[in-house]
Amino acid sequence: MKKIIFIINPVSGVGKKNSLPKLIQKNLNHKLFEYKIVYSKYRGHSFEIAKDAAQNKIDILCIAGGDGSVNEVGSALVNTTTSLAILPVGSGNGVARHLGIPMKLKNAILRINSANSVQMDTLKINDRVAIGVSGFGFDALIAHKFDTFNTRGFLGYVKLTIKEWRKYHGIQLKTNNKEYNDILLCSIANTNQFGNNVYVSPYSDVTDGKFEVALVKMTSTIGLFNLLFYSILKKTHHSNKVQIIQTNEITLELAKKHGHIDGEPVRFEENIIDIKCVPRSLTVIV
Repeated sequence: MKKIIFIINPVSGVGKKNSLPKLIQKNLNHKLFEYKIVYSKYRGHSFEIAKDAAQNKIDILCIAGGDGSVNEVGSALVNTTTSLAILPVGSGNGVARHLGIPMKLKNAILRINSANSVQMDTLKINDRVAIGVSGFGFDALIAHKFDTFNTRGFLGYVKLTIKEWRKYHGIQLKTNNKEYNDILLCSIANTNQFGNNVYVSPYSDVTDGKFEVALVKMTSTIGLFNLLFYSILKKTHHSNKVQIIQTNEITLELAKKHGHIDGEPVRFEENIIDIKCVPRSLTVIV
């Protein structure tokens, strides 16, 4: 019988997590799994639980949370024998959506019963692990602001984006001996979307040993809506405001040190950011 630990992040998402214990009890195959549920108590606690689970050779560590929680747990499981499972209860759930994990929690639990898995790439951004979409620019600003914003979920993102867009002027960066000015987004895409089916790099593949750098130029308000329209249609790469670089390693030189990793705000110690792909380093139940 396989052992599985469920971690529930009490502050992720907008309420679905409250029904999880009963759903797990009802839909998990108890002939296959011995399970327990743990609630994370503070930022970093899920990482500690996952690290301990990997050291004790627990078969599956399942996180109920959003992309930030997925990163916290997944970064502890890189290059271990413990698989990651995801119950998507976050605001965007970009990693889960990319992997085809159902948004309906009952169905996501039933997927765990099948135990089908994929060996996915992860990224190393300086000394940090990234799993989905990270970046610098406007999305990083929103990540920093959203961390303390009073409205969660998709509506919170929309309200904050409208508020901050009016005063945003873009960033400058250098890479591959070329300088870029007035950049709206510099997105580091291992998976294909920010979340909520808003695609930044539609053809990103988590098993190809590469990642995409999506550079989006500043635009007008109308242009921003056009970009959003392209993103929803999975045609971001067709916009003349977007340049996508595919690589397995890149160095960025930034004017500012603020960024986000899987939606979680970070401040880097240096302006030089080294990004590398770590091929097929994380086992995920899909």
